[in-house]
Amino acid sequence: MDRAHRTRRARRAARLADAAALAMRGVLRPLARQGRFAQAPARGRRLIVIQLDGVSRARLERALADGLMPALAARLAAGGHVLSSCRSGAPASTPAFQAGLFYGVSPSVPGFVWFDRRTGREIRMDRTADAAAMEERLARRSPGLFRGGTTYFSIFSGGAARPRFCLSGLAGDGDPELAWLGDRLGTLDVVASAVTHGVTLARAALRFAGEAGAAIVDGVRWAAALGRLKHEPRFLVHRLLLAALLRELALQGILLDVSRGIPAIYADFLSFDEHAHRRGPDSRGALRNLAAADAALAAIFSAADAVPELAYDVYVLSDHGHVPTRPFEALAGMPLPEFVARAARGEQVPRSAHRASPNRGLLGGRALGGEGGGGVATAEAGDLAHVYFLSEDGPLPLDAVRARYWRVLAALAANPAIGIVAARGGRRGFALVRGAVLDLADPLDVARLPHPDPPLLATYLADLVSVRESGDLVVLGWRGPGREVVAYAWEFGSHGGVAPEELQSFVVHPAACRFPFERVVRPSELHRFFERAYRGRAVLPLRAVDGEDADREAPSP
Repeated sequence: MDRAHRTRRARRAARLADAAALAMRGVLRPLARQGRFAQAPARGRRLIVIQLDGVSRARLERALADGLMPALAARLAAGGHVLSSCRSGAPASTPAFQAGLFYGVSPSVPGFVWFDRRTGREIRMDRTADAAAMEERLARRSPGLFRGGTTYFSIFSGGAARPRFCLSGLAGDGDPELAWLGDRLGTLDVVASAVTHGVTLARAALRFAGEAGAAIVDGVRWAAALGRLKHEPRFLVHRLLLAALLRELALQGILLDVSRGIPAIYADFLSFDEHAHRRGPDSRGALRNLAAADAALAAIFSAADAVPELAYDVYVLSDHGHVPTRPFEALAGMPLPEFVARAARGEQVPRSAHRASPNRGLLGGRALGGEGGGGVATAEAGDLAHVYFLSEDGPLPLDAVRARYWRVLAALAANPAIGIVAARGGRRGFALVRGAVLDLADPLDVARLPHPDPPLLATYLADLVSVRESGDLVVLGWRGPGREVVAYAWEFGSHGGVAPEELQSFVVHPAACRFPFERVVRPSELHRFFERAYRGRAVLPLRAVDGEDADREAPSP
């Protein structure tokens, strides 16, 4: 990016930051002092956590170096905040990360999509009923990190008393000490809300007008190049909403919350992740969304700085990274569910990858197949897929899969578009790599795993197969260093699997914070840190959902 572009971005971010500070000191905080929220009790330092969805540390550093995020770069250069490495846990997926961060439960969620043997249907974390059922399970472990606070655009509410646009739709009961956080507002609170949301609507209208034409042209070109419309109509809607409205709603809501002294605030900025799935993480649109997120961060930092008496600490983190991928269907000529179903029935399936981009109908399709009487189901999301043998009552160990479903194992092993396959059995499980069976409890076998960090990969594969809802086989698109990652969903940027950049995340934190983020292996360890540092409750030993042991001791803050 040339110097002129860098300068313009820096000026825009600075103007927004100045406006946020002026609004906070001159309008929002004075109104809040007179409204129902004036008596916000002091409970130590307050917390703001902003999630940049799908952004790895490496990608963040490139954005900082290229001048895409001047406000965050300036913040880091000034020394008030520090950038630390972190790791996402497995699966490298938003619901799994938020389950660990919000409720301290890892591993617990098998991914974004899986199959429920009991009900015979696919479970999706973008479906309100499914997200709510999972959060109800998680909430048995703890009341949620953001109890008595607010959350924006997350999958789970984290126990927030006022969740905003969270997919689970669940609100926490709040904290008895924070009874002032009611739904009824006084007159001055309504005035503050009206001022804030009026600005939101005006800015959103301008953004929508600027984005709509470019989005439609881009969608038509992309669909014409691929010969299919799969996901494009939905992506167009999401693109316009995220770019034009949702980020503005989150930003203005956060400013209002800060003025009122809400004790814990969380927001998920989704735009980069959504664009990266459809166009790739290196696409121009994805990078533009990082620049837009930077401007919002500038306003949030500035607003928190403007009210030092409220003692807000701002953290910026990511849930996982993103990697460029090629769809399995474009390589094998059919979707993975169809591939597995055919193999289970003993039918011929492709044994080589080719670079076709088949037109399987304008809208694409899904497939569930059968083997014997019970059938087989495959649930795929990103470069992670779960395979279930439905004639079985529960998860199968590898020995049983070999004996009963050897055709599926043989087909997966023979196709080069399949990466690592994880299975249960032994003390920690097994990894199947191009026909070799590696014991995850054997250090010599672990050293043979095709990954820059074999012990970490072994830990994450063991985590994946320890979750009861995971498939009898867990299929991953990572095929080793130097090889293209394969997506089992129809997308061109993915996460959920075990590619090094997918597992890479970051935390931008106050310089005074000395917690060893680089030692984090699971997001439940972040939960322990934030609970101890900000919420003031004792933290029990980590336990997974339904009593399964999560294993390990987290580092101390």
